[in-house]
Amino acid sequence: MKKGKVLGLLAMSAVLLTGCVDSMPELTDEQSDIIAEYAAGLLLKYSPNYNYKIASEEEVAAATAAARVEVPEPETEQEAETDQAQTGQETDQGSLSPETQEAGTEQVQPAADLDFAAELGIDDLIIQYQSFEICNSYPQDNTGFSVDAAQGKKLLVMHFDLEGLPEEDVDCNLFDYDIKMRVNINDTVSATVLTTLIPNDLASYMDVVKAGEMVDVVAVAEIDDMTEEEIQTLILRAASGAQTCAVQLK
Repeated sequence: MKKGKVLGLLAMSAVLLTGCVDSMPELTDEQSDIIAEYAAGLLLKYSPNYNYKIASEEEVAAATAAARVEVPEPETEQEAETDQAQTGQETDQGSLSPETQEAGTEQVQPAADLDFAAELGIDDLIIQYQSFEICNSYPQDNTGFSVDAAQGKKLLVMHFDLEGLPEEDVDCNLFDYDIKMRVNINDTVSATVLTTLIPNDLASYMDVVKAGEMVDVVAVAEIDDMTEEEIQTLILRAASGAQTCAVQLK
């Protein structure tokens, strides 16, 4: 009986299509898809080989659970930002600038016989550490420009010997090297070396160094109130462009 109905529908469709082809209106793609889907549904419904039934609630629930297991849920915006931040931290490790690096894997060298100029890529000069002092102001003679420590603070003044070429004068301009420095005291206290207008400031010294002449230049940092005897270890980290060094002054 079902087979007869299907054959009848097909025969009727053939008659309509052949007999009215001239007057049949043009269909849009959407209308054609709807008719095709409807016709396919009728054919499947009346086909003896097609088991047409509605899925039970248990089957729908099982299929939904399986889909949830197979397809991972997209991460939230907060999780994505956290992952990105962690990736950024992993990328940045080992690339800390000498200004912010307090402890790392760099080699700390003894100050004896170390040439800061060579370590920082400064040509035609020799810069060697001499000594340090703690004071309230520098220079203490108050002639010209000086630096004063804030209340409850002290100045750590590190002295260096700057020497030019033995046979000719050197037009020295350390300001162009953009030298950055930090000090670490007793492995706990850290301070940035100040940028000052002191004429013999190591980071900005500009003058002609006579052949064979030696000049006293300084690096000044403001630290907590302490005495020289309380400083057990003193490490200076310096950088000029890509050149860096870490030196144990005490």
